[in-house]
Amino acid sequence: MSTEKKLRLLFPQWQGGYNPPYFLGAKLLNFLAPNQNDIQEEIPVSLDNELYNENGIFARGPLLKQFADASKALEKHSPDQVIVLGGDCGVELAPISYMNEKYDGDIAVLWVDAHPDVDNKSNQKEHHAHVLANLLGHGDEEFVSLIPKHLDPQNVLLVGLNQWQKTEKDLIDQLELKSVPPEEITDNSEVVLSWLQSVNASKVFIHFDLDVLDLTEFRSVLGARPDLYIDTLKNAKSGATFETIIRLLQDVANQHEVIGLGITEHFPWDSYALQNMLARLPLIGDINKTDKPKFNWRF
Repeated sequence: MSTEKKLRLLFPQWQGGYNPPYFLGAKLLNFLAPNQNDIQEEIPVSLDNELYNENGIFARGPLLKQFADASKALEKHSPDQVIVLGGDCGVELAPISYMNEKYDGDIAVLWVDAHPDVDNKSNQKEHHAHVLANLLGHGDEEFVSLIPKHLDPQNVLLVGLNQWQKTEKDLIDQLELKSVPPEEITDNSEVVLSWLQSVNASKVFIHFDLDVLDLTEFRSVLGARPDLYIDTLKNAKSGATFETIIRLLQDVANQHEVIGLGITEHFPWDSYALQNMLARLPLIGDINKTDKPKFNWRF
């Protein structure tokens, strides 16, 4: 019987992407994910939408507070393994930072995501697009200073990458970050497994942003906005299938010690619309309520 301590962290942060449905998305992830009687903590996240651009980053104050709360939960339990159910990608800042310090840099990070999340506030005000840059020691000084031990760029692999900003490409090139497009993992996992073998790290943390999945197969992501979905599909780049990601992560876990799994950016369009409808029906809701569901409170 395993003696390793595993923490299941429910972290419904939405402010870093400025989209409230991520709150519901994290809650649904927690409901759907198998429960193995792990230690459980939920990071308190407010739904207050009175947020502002603070020194180039939206909702800086709440994000810093939530990072501190997540760090306290990790320090309280001192887990050997952590599961993170988010929320926007910014939820990874505390757990990856914690694990990298705990294991003294002896971790490889698989950033399984359509985006690299290495942007900066000069181009992108939403912090979910900065998180990997912060973990690597780049970006906003306040967030970077929170990370006691920055990731080694040689220990990070971008998996499923197919969208990026010029500012992100600049940092990718500067740090010589390696990347693998979706088509290279379609038939087998060899390119990722070979990279892991080449990295001098005994443990693996997997960041899994659901937007790496192909839009034709999975539509509970921001890019599948219902009123634009048909047009979006015409120009969307191919992503990975469910079975490709399952096989890849199983292959990794069969050959390496996985000490972290973060699942992020579940955007449940249908459930969010249904929640709004139920809140406006007789007997269970308010029949005078006229608010329609908004996917972004800035617009």
